[in-house]
Amino acid sequence: MVISKTEKYSFKVSFGDKTIAINPVSKESKNKVSKYGSDIAISTLPHPDFSGFSEVSYKDKIPFKISGPGEYEVSEIFVKGFGISAKYQGEDFLATTYTIAIDGINLTILSPLLNKEDFSNEAYEEFTNTDILILPLGDGDFLNSKEAVSIAKNFSPKAIIPAGYSKKEDLQDFLKELGKENLKEEEKLTIKRSDLKEDEVKVVPLKIV
Repeated sequence: MVISKTEKYSFKVSFGDKTIAINPVSKESKNKVSKYGSDIAISTLPHPDFSGFSEVSYKDKIPFKISGPGEYEVSEIFVKGFGISAKYQGEDFLATTYTIAIDGINLTILSPLLNKEDFSNEAYEEFTNTDILILPLGDGDFLNSKEAVSIAKNFSPKAIIPAGYSKKEDLQDFLKELGKENLKEEEKLTIKRSDLKEDEVKVVPLKIV
């Protein structure tokens, strides 16, 4: 599996001949748009920064669109969405956090949320088998470093991808909370099931590519 970050909280996940777009940016957004073909497109929030489904349709690749709570199965990829209330840029939304089961790895992406109280114990129980956790950090619309660390620990992931921040200070504060101050942003995360260790948590900040 290869995970790259295409905008602050947008991702491209590739494995074999399949591609998943997570939070693709719409052309109505002020953020950078990345155009490519995907098999599945997933949106955590009904906002142009997170729901550019038409931007990840290309030639013969027309994605299966997922934009809310529920259970989905597409080409042996299993997706489960759990809805919560969230706030983004001052507006209230019904947001969705997802777990995506791909080739033996459970990838969880949190929706935008302002603090850990937005996520209930019931919600945590839905995602107890998280292997890789993508969580929203910084920029006022997302979690501060202490909240992000607290939520991450509740999921007990084997790998964490912090994202959403514009200021590098937000990332550094988060890494300091985890005792991993010296980590640098990488262009992509290439990982397989055997790379995930029960006794080690990998933290992989990614550059926008």
